[in-house]
Amino acid sequence: MFERLTGTATLNLLAKGLEVSSVRHKVISNNIANVNTPLFKRQIVTFEDEMAKVFDGKIDLVGKRENNGHIPIGEINYHDVGPTTIKDRIHVMRNDKNNVDIDVEMSDLAKNTMTYQIHATRLAAMFAGLNDVITRGGKA
Repeated sequence: MFERLTGTATLNLLAKGLEVSSVRHKVISNNIANVNTPLFKRQIVTFEDEMAKVFDGKIDLVGKRENNGHIPIGEINYHDVGPTTIKDRIHVMRNDKNNVDIDVEMSDLAKNTMTYQIHATRLAAMFAGLNDVITRGGKA
C-alpha cells in the first residue's frame, strides 16, 4: 500500500534529482578545493542529456531480444539513468595545466543549490500532502 503511494514517477524523479544534485555538489566542491592544484582537471556531472534521451526515446543503440534471458540493449527506463562524472580534458586555462575557473564553479554551485532546494521543497510538499491524507483519514 505504501509503495503504491510513494512509488510514483514524480516522487522517483524528484528523488533522483536530489541524488544528482548531491553528486554534483561534491564534484563542484572538489573542483573549487583544487583550484590551485597544478595539473588538476575539473570534473563535470552529466545527467540531463541522458535522461532526455530516455524520455525522447532516442537511445543510441537498441537490440532485439528473442529471449528474456538475453541482456537488454538500449532498453533503458529512467530508473537506470544516473549521474556520471567525467573529466574535462579539453579545456586548459593556465600554464600549470589546471582548467578550473572559480567563477564558473561558483555559478554552477549556486545553480545546483537552487535546483536542490526546488527538488527538496517539492518532495516535502508531496510528503506533507500524504501526511495530511493519513492524519485526517478522509475527514474534512
